[in-house]
Amino acid sequence: MTYVSIFGKLSLCIAAALLFGCGQMPAANLATAETLICTNKAQCDLYWQRAQAWVANNSEYRLQTVTDTIIETYGPLAARSGLAFRITKVPDDKEGARIYALPACSNAFGCSPAPADAVIAFRRFVLN
Repeated sequence: MTYVSIFGKLSLCIAAALLFGCGQMPAANLATAETLICTNKAQCDLYWQRAQAWVANNSEYRLQTVTDTIIETYGPLAARSGLAFRITKVPDDKEGARIYALPACSNAFGCSPAPADAVIAFRRFVLN
């Protein structure tokens, strides 16, 4: 093997890893995530159903995990600008909960849509 062919294969492997490798959702930073508050079981159930519907219809990625406390998509994939989501529901000591929305992408040049815009749309859909 020549130096050029080894270098070419190495370059191809690195490029493939950057284009097709999976990124991970950032660790949940609930302090910076969008927060919705529901105050009773019926409202929380409705918000949670709407949250799942919104993520399923607005994420570039398919749903990976859906439970009573988390909605999470696959992704984000490296170099892709589409958003992946993690929605977390943290029950309070009564019948309510806090719902946190955390969008993420792995593109160094930005996400599409912008995470802040996605969160505004998420909030508007879940609350209305």
